[in-house]
Amino acid sequence: MVEEYGEQPIQSNQLSPSVEDTSQGTVTIRKVKYAVGLIWQPLQDPDNPTPEIREAMETDTDSDLYCLRITSTPQYGLAKTSLGHRSGELSLAAMVASALSDKTSICGVFKVEEGWYFLAVRNDLILSENDVLFKTEQEAEDAFYSMMAVPDWDLKIVPAEWKIEGTVSRTIESIVRDARTKVRLEELGAKKRNQVLLFIGIILVVAFVLIFYSMLTVFTPVIQTEEKIEPIPIPEIIRPVEPTPEKPKPWEKIPETRAFLNKCWNNAYQLKALNIPGWSLGIISCSNTALVTSWSRGDTRIWKNQPRIAWIKSALNEYKLTNVNLKINSDGASANGQVVFYDIPLVASVPIYTEQQLWEELTDIKQAAQLNLTFQRHTVLDPPNNPDGSKPDHQQEYVFFVFSITSPFTPFEWMTFFEKFPGLELTRIEFNPSSDTKDQNKWKYNGRIYAK
Repeated sequence: MVEEYGEQPIQSNQLSPSVEDTSQGTVTIRKVKYAVGLIWQPLQDPDNPTPEIREAMETDTDSDLYCLRITSTPQYGLAKTSLGHRSGELSLAAMVASALSDKTSICGVFKVEEGWYFLAVRNDLILSENDVLFKTEQEAEDAFYSMMAVPDWDLKIVPAEWKIEGTVSRTIESIVRDARTKVRLEELGAKKRNQVLLFIGIILVVAFVLIFYSMLTVFTPVIQTEEKIEPIPIPEIIRPVEPTPEKPKPWEKIPETRAFLNKCWNNAYQLKALNIPGWSLGIISCSNTALVTSWSRGDTRIWKNQPRIAWIKSALNEYKLTNVNLKINSDGASANGQVVFYDIPLVASVPIYTEQQLWEELTDIKQAAQLNLTFQRHTVLDPPNNPDGSKPDHQQEYVFFVFSITSPFTPFEWMTFFEKFPGLELTRIEFNPSSDTKDQNKWKYNGRIYAK
């Protein structure tokens, strides 16, 4: 597909089907229909997933079915009957991930009756909008090559006739046959309805037992002698003193590092891939709540037609980046973009290094790897001192090191370093898309590491 912006064409690399096309919601394998095209999200609370899923469905009103994938990194998938999905259908993406569970990062294309099925699993997470059925081979091939910009795949599967080095060829039938876990679509209220029916059944059984017992008592003659029943004294209840709840420590609710890095990198990569004639993409900055960036018009003297705001909107729609909130500045020469992060979980990460150990570790890493790393010791009092300078009761002092790293390496390549330090909290990630060479420091990572 080619759309014109002024006189400059942009090639589409569409990675998700239209929600109006119900033929792209299912794939038939050995006469069994499997659901595809689900929107996958990390699950924050596996013990009580219903409120989280209900909130997501209220945001995307077309979603009316869901499934749960409980692994080391739990997920839920949202499905739509408008895409042809039905309650009870198996999720094809979950089946493939289960069969290949010994690999954490998988990218594959499979020929099926309905077209070409594309799937990407990264760090045991099925990537959102990468559980897709394409109508043409070219679309599937474009999607596969676009994901190859991300390094370090454990397994790459393509049809044998593509003859791509470093890949293997497997049929979807053989993979589904090896799946150990079956994940099915269901309605949000189905479990609750079953619980209500079970509760009603228990009530009926109890009522039947009581009626039977009462009838047995009525028809059984009982000879009783009247006797005086002494009242049983009620012992005094001594309630224990409730202890004062301990205040949460600052590292007990921090953004999960791997989810934060994945969310920032995936969205930054998609925005960097946009090629909008006449417009330059600015610095991309991620916090644990949102990604923000901007576009500005380039040198208009080299363009026959002035770059237009409509070109940005059209490019975002073409690439299905509907989660980008676009705000046009009053002069029309620049625009700001924001992607809100709803699904980065907050976790506890208890520090294990003392203040001295942290200083030694950071200093040694900086010297050994010759990193552009800066760090500085800080403290925080919780609660802070009173207005008169006196210390409140139960005050705690926490020590942490604020660090900043500039590097040419992506978040995936820094994952191991950050996970080395329990108690580490990433506060901001910045990406400069205008730096194109390997030796330039395109990425900047800011955060803090708490001491034991």
